[in-house]
Amino acid sequence: MSAGFQPGPGDRGKASHPGFAGVSHGRNRATMQVCSGLLALFASFSAVFLSGCRSDMQDQPKMYPQRGAALFADGRSVRPQVPGTVARSQGKDDLYQTTGMVDGKVGDALPFPVSSELLARGQERFNIYCSPCHSRVGNGKGAIVERGYYRAASFHSERLRQAPLGYFFRVISEGYGAMPSYYSEIAAQDRWAIVAYIRALQLSQNAKTSDVPAGRAAEKLVSLESKEGFTEEFLSSWGVTRNARTDGAAVQAPAVAPPTVAVAAVKTDLAAGSKPASIAAHPATTPTAIADGANAPAKAATVAKATPVAAAPKGDAAAGAKLYAANCSMCHQPNRAGLPPVFPSLLGIVGRVGEAHIRETLISGKPDAKPPMPSFSKFSPEEVDDLLEFLRTK
Repeated sequence: MSAGFQPGPGDRGKASHPGFAGVSHGRNRATMQVCSGLLALFASFSAVFLSGCRSDMQDQPKMYPQRGAALFADGRSVRPQVPGTVARSQGKDDLYQTTGMVDGKVGDALPFPVSSELLARGQERFNIYCSPCHSRVGNGKGAIVERGYYRAASFHSERLRQAPLGYFFRVISEGYGAMPSYYSEIAAQDRWAIVAYIRALQLSQNAKTSDVPAGRAAEKLVSLESKEGFTEEFLSSWGVTRNARTDGAAVQAPAVAPPTVAVAAVKTDLAAGSKPASIAAHPATTPTAIADGANAPAKAATVAKATPVAAAPKGDAAAGAKLYAANCSMCHQPNRAGLPPVFPSLLGIVGRVGEAHIRETLISGKPDAKPPMPSFSKFSPEEVDDLLEFLRTK
């Protein structure tokens, strides 16, 4: 401030003099610097703390179920059991009961005798866990399907009527396509109870007159409609043929046998509510190893003596790669990782389901899948061998 200038009362707060301007601007700059520093500090803290509070969990790093993983060469995020190790749950005495497998192949037996209590338990568990998709009669038209979800598989298709019992146990345990695993929700014994009830459902809608136990009479369901006062639409809404017959009694599933085998051995006292000690033995009543597929010829074999089937002749992997690129890659992806759960991964598929299952699927397709898989019956046996050899590659 100059020595010759003394501000008067009216000059207070004015910045007309150079001295006043210097003081005012200095204070403003200091204030702005402090504010800028506080804003920078606040922004830094916000970046640190708010980054951990993101509401969009989709962007967080994590593994997705049934998605490929780049960490492993085979692209699988769920790892197989370490070779040479045994889990505590894999007790030797109850191995079949917990896996449904015989020497790595699907078995076709229940691990314990069938009883009315077992079927009642299976029906209860089925109605809770399975009927929302598969319906209470197993025709794949459950409540959520009627509301727009993918139609579930019908247990009355020829493929599933011929499937071994262990196949259903493994699907319940591990899931299949869009169906999740129920391993943690349903105990192993209850899973087998559901399997027994599924076979009973199959028999109930695919039985012959000769299957009716001795001393029982069969009548058409049309007669039952009239007797019980049902409308004609009642049975059609359940997908049941009106000309089918019923004897009005519950039918118990055999311990071992595809649904086409007669069930004359079923004890008639089941209808009265008594508990049979066991079902009469079928000629192949021990757990039978199914050779890598549901429709392969069954061979009577004990759990300890199942014999693996010899591998098919090797094909040309390079030729198989061309077949895959032209026919399969648009759904299952060029890297074979698929788009689960709609299009399953084919990585390691030969080892997981076996050659026979893949051959049958290629020839017959999967019309009950969502979306349905077409048949590739145009492939020659040599081309199928080539495709299998390609699917074996890592």
